[in-house]
Amino acid sequence: MNFLLVCPSPGSLGGVETLIVRMTRWLIQQGHHVSLLIEKGDHWANTLPNEAEKLVLGERYRELYFYFHAQKFWKTLGWRKPDVIKGFDLGASWIASQLGHIVGGECRVVAGLYASFLFKWYYAPGAHEAMHPGPMILSNYLKAIPPNARFVCGIDQVEELEHMYGQECQLWPIPLDTSHFEPAVRRPKWGKIVSVGRLAAMKEYNFYMVDVVKELRRRGHDVTWSIYGGGEYEAEVRKRIQTAGLEDVITLEGSVPYHKFWQCLSDAYVFVGMGTAILEAAWFGVPNVYALAYDREGVTYGPVHSIPKDSIGPGIAAPPRLKVIDELERILQMSPDEYEAEANLNHSHVQSHHMDVSMNCFLDLVSKVTPVSHRPMRYIANYPRWALHQTVKRFYGESQPGHPPQVIYLNGEKSAA
Repeated sequence: MNFLLVCPSPGSLGGVETLIVRMTRWLIQQGHHVSLLIEKGDHWANTLPNEAEKLVLGERYRELYFYFHAQKFWKTLGWRKPDVIKGFDLGASWIASQLGHIVGGECRVVAGLYASFLFKWYYAPGAHEAMHPGPMILSNYLKAIPPNARFVCGIDQVEELEHMYGQECQLWPIPLDTSHFEPAVRRPKWGKIVSVGRLAAMKEYNFYMVDVVKELRRRGHDVTWSIYGGGEYEAEVRKRIQTAGLEDVITLEGSVPYHKFWQCLSDAYVFVGMGTAILEAAWFGVPNVYALAYDREGVTYGPVHSIPKDSIGPGIAAPPRLKVIDELERILQMSPDEYEAEANLNHSHVQSHHMDVSMNCFLDLVSKVTPVSHRPMRYIANYPRWALHQTVKRFYGESQPGHPPQVIYLNGEKSAA
């Protein structure tokens, strides 16, 4: 089959970019053809296979949101007609819908979403000013793209869509390609906590973990914490470490090449983190505690093996009843047999994310996708909407919702903290 991937990206190598590279590599290895329209590819597009047909558009990417511009652009490419067009965020789902109509025929459109709180926060009612494209893009997702063409990676997204709009989507266990990690041997050092990930929004656990480490040591546990990664939170995290007097206990190791991930975990006793990183740690047999996105209180649903199968993270239908510090202490107090059993539970739980298992599941889901409900006038209406939006911005300015200040639970209860 011919796949066209529509790839929004800030240019850095994050979770979505890693997913795109993995999917592209596997599909090509299986004999499929892959083309990619990429927004920014500064620090990751070069990791795509040479066999992939790719174009980094930069500022021109925004032209794809407008039907006639996209139509003209597609004709100039001269690329083969895709059988499947897949987007990787809500905006890309709009682009994929338009391109699906432009290329015509039996082309399937798949809308992939890989972030939390899209419906409760970023695209919530009232989140944008008048004539902003957000409501239009959301409406197309809800009204034009069928439920079996909406792929998500987390049970929280399933719950959120059901809670907000009473609609369904497909949970797909996103792939882990551990074959690219440099080999490492597990020699866990008791008390060594490791985290790997960006020091940026979503990863607020880097703040409360300073207090967690201090309290664990007060309780008599001689623990350390090694942090791999960099980002905008680095200065604040460093300041908190100094204020707590833990410079000799908590170390900022900086960013490391992705293929050295397992080496960072070779002597880890427990991993604290989220997303694909904690799934990969579980695959390597590291007991872990799942940190929640945007959480500043230190609450958790527990280890990876406690989250729903096939999901990259826990649900948000109800808040967690556990604390990160208590879960860490639970692991620290395990006997050797209990520790090994915990590692095996985590490893077994993530088997559906094996590259071949996950991607064959993806192909099966794609084969069942039903057509998008195309309404060309909806696409064309984006032109007058854009003109009106420019007027609104001149008079009232433009606002974008910031990141959530905390985890958003669907039933509104408070967490265990």
